[in-house]
Amino acid sequence: MRDTFVQTLLEEAQKDPNVLLITGDLGFGVLEKFESALPNQYINVGVAEQAMLSLAAGMASTGKRVFVYSIGNFPTVRALEQIRNDVCYMNNPVVIVSIGAGYSYGSPGYTHHALEDIAVMRALPGMNVVTPADPYETVELTRYLVKDRKPGYLRLGRSGEKQINSSPPKLSEGNLNPIVNGKDGSILFTGSIGVSVMEARKHLLEEGIDVGVYSVAFISSLKHENLAEVLNLGPILTVEEHSIRGGLGSSILELISANGLKGSVRIIGASQKDLSQIGDQAYLREENGLGISSIVKAFKSLLAD
Repeated sequence: MRDTFVQTLLEEAQKDPNVLLITGDLGFGVLEKFESALPNQYINVGVAEQAMLSLAAGMASTGKRVFVYSIGNFPTVRALEQIRNDVCYMNNPVVIVSIGAGYSYGSPGYTHHALEDIAVMRALPGMNVVTPADPYETVELTRYLVKDRKPGYLRLGRSGEKQINSSPPKLSEGNLNPIVNGKDGSILFTGSIGVSVMEARKHLLEEGIDVGVYSVAFISSLKHENLAEVLNLGPILTVEEHSIRGGLGSSILELISANGLKGSVRIIGASQKDLSQIGDQAYLREENGLGISSIVKAFKSLLAD
């Protein structure tokens, strides 16, 4: 996703000189291509995330579409006050690009885990939170964000994520992206955890359970009409590489409550019970309730209720 984002943004920035990319001294081996091609549209502010967001907001206020790039928590919780005051309250068109969603940077430990960022970002006024599932969705969402004029949060995996969609999808704001249809209920996921969801679907299918799978790219602007259609198909399990507090599942429950929708919903997310854990992404997913077997068990339990 990371490399796909950079390449897509470069293509868009070459067509529009108002598109800028600012990094907090990260992206070595990734951003050089952009810097070399468009040195006047690229800034490295150094390890100064709070200043980076205020600088981006100021430039955005002059008509620029500014993308700021850093790892997980650094451009989000570290610079939260600047995002709230300078970007969101002033409605400046800045896109915060967070690399390394969930446990992508598992080896450095909990300081690099991004497990609360969706909750924090979607709580801010006017913030448009989008999370692609694969490189195909990353291309579409990057192009969408270049044209959008709202504050945005683009949550990406680290690198090497597999394609979930069989072909480039036609994404529209607020709508679910159906990956595969099913008749026994649905699994809604966001981000690169979709790879595990699709494997879980295979296991369920072997047991005679035909579950539909949907990618939720637009977390903060999900349309209740679209959700109602999926609820009518059966129970819903939501899966996210994020805390169960304030993330995808929470946003769906809020939408159900606000619009009087009916249906059975269960949420699974990162347990966060042991913050001392260190390991790669696959290991940490398994240890924190996001492994394939955990997804299968959760959906079967949902059907049994």
